[in-house]
Amino acid sequence: MGKLPRQGIDWHEVLHRLMSIMRRLPNHLEHGIVGSMTTFPHPLAQFVYSMYQLFNANDVALYSEVRNLELEAVEMLGEILGCENCVGMITTGGSEANLAALYLAREHGYTKVYIARTAHDSLFKAIRLLKLEAIEVKYDSYFRIDPDDFEKKCVENGAGILVASLGTTGTGSVDRVAELSNIAKKCSVVIHVDAALGGFVIPFIDAKLGEVFKFQNVVSATMDPHKLGLVPIPAGGLVVRDEQWFSPLYFESRYMPARYQIGILGTRSAGSIAATWAMLMYMGWDGYRRQALSLFELTRFLVEKVKSSGFDVVGEALAPVVCIPTERESKALEYLWSKGLYVYRCGIVQGIRVVIMPHVRREHLEAVVRELRNFVNTEAL
Repeated sequence: MGKLPRQGIDWHEVLHRLMSIMRRLPNHLEHGIVGSMTTFPHPLAQFVYSMYQLFNANDVALYSEVRNLELEAVEMLGEILGCENCVGMITTGGSEANLAALYLAREHGYTKVYIARTAHDSLFKAIRLLKLEAIEVKYDSYFRIDPDDFEKKCVENGAGILVASLGTTGTGSVDRVAELSNIAKKCSVVIHVDAALGGFVIPFIDAKLGEVFKFQNVVSATMDPHKLGLVPIPAGGLVVRDEQWFSPLYFESRYMPARYQIGILGTRSAGSIAATWAMLMYMGWDGYRRQALSLFELTRFLVEKVKSSGFDVVGEALAPVVCIPTERESKALEYLWSKGLYVYRCGIVQGIRVVIMPHVRREHLEAVVRELRNFVNTEAL
């Protein structure tokens, strides 16, 4: 096991072993994957990804048309968030996009990061990697950034970058960017919005909350096509207000014909770019709006079902994320997994998290509540 064969193995045997492993893995269409932020990608996106996956998007001279597709895709993502003529890039996911966003802030002289514990873990990872100064901001009872505490902290500490979330990972809460933007102006603070999940939901339900680029001090945002964009993994998105802010992500590459590459990574598959472009064109505004409304309806259904069954919900669940608090988190997780219901942890509090993705059906949500009730009754015996 794990040793390179002296002679190659017949490809039928290779595929047989991989297929046997794959059959043991939970999949979105057959099993109760109700806690993950991944879903089954659209067949069109899978096909387009396979068409373009062999092209290196960072060979900018040879594949200049791929960069044109990428800029068109980013511009469409930006439009959803209220930006005209935004630039940026398709990344491997939200973690890379958040890292790149804070790198841009640092390169523009912002070394302090105002951040609440509700932010995604990747942002704390980026702060650590970039050796930035984290200034923790409190959150309110709805798990949103507390504006009063942010104002107090930014008056004390001065210029920096604030990380706001459009749908937090743990509770689905949405930071009020409009209010935070007004405060940030007083302290010369710019804003990065992590809309990795909520970017494909909030703007289609509430434009005032979702069109974050309407505020001039919002300089960048993260938006993940491989979540609710229905694109295969890996496909994140970094949306940046203008070329001037984005420019530090151009790096010298002396051996390449163009003499430069884009982004933190080197080789980048064009598959993610083409698949993102294809799905944005195919779904359009109306397609993603219908999806968002459907997910929001299911989210409301789950919240009502949870509350009517005697449980509580943390936060406001404006994005399709519902956190059900329980002090017996690990046991509840283990029990539900044993029933084929793959919930996750909330992270910010003790509790289990359900994420309503396109593959999740009403019967999945009913089963979660039913089995959670059975778990509580069993524990009480």
